[in-house]
Amino acid sequence: MSSDWSMPRRTEQCAACGRGFEVGSRFRACLYEAAEGYERRDYCADCAVPDDPPTVGSWMTQRPEPSSKKVQPFDREAIYQFFTRLDDPQEPNQIQFRFVLALLLWRKKVIKLGPTVEEDGMEVWEFTTPSTGETHRVIRPAIDEHQLERLSDDVEQLLAGQPGNLELPTTAGEEEPDA
Repeated sequence: MSSDWSMPRRTEQCAACGRGFEVGSRFRACLYEAAEGYERRDYCADCAVPDDPPTVGSWMTQRPEPSSKKVQPFDREAIYQFFTRLDDPQEPNQIQFRFVLALLLWRKKVIKLGPTVEEDGMEVWEFTTPSTGETHRVIRPAIDEHQLERLSDDVEQLLAGQPGNLELPTTAGEEEPDA
């Protein structure tokens, strides 16, 4: 099985200065296209991310505490079904949430990243499902740090919840109906 699309793991030190990341320290993770798939480089807060080569994507993260507790199993099928329910998102927060779900499914090797195209001034990433050959087109939205944190919280809630109770995200300011 080819591993050209596997998501690289976190590194333990800054790619620029070589300083190790302490538990809880925040740093920027950058993903780059490489000859044999993708490469990840992490940069501490004191070091600038170089402009060349251009990144495929970047995000802020932090070094987690070592964990001795067992990780909850990831229900790939339930998350994939939820992702496909968001196939034609109309609201900006649904577009953002679908993009984050695509990144999660890509990392878990449920879907594979294909070509990226420019359409109507938007970057569209094409993913395929290796088991079925199904293609999914995902808009890459502009996501700021605040939105990324909110989306991360949404994904954590999604993973902690029961798969049968998954709900599509609502727009900001939209009220939930009373029961």
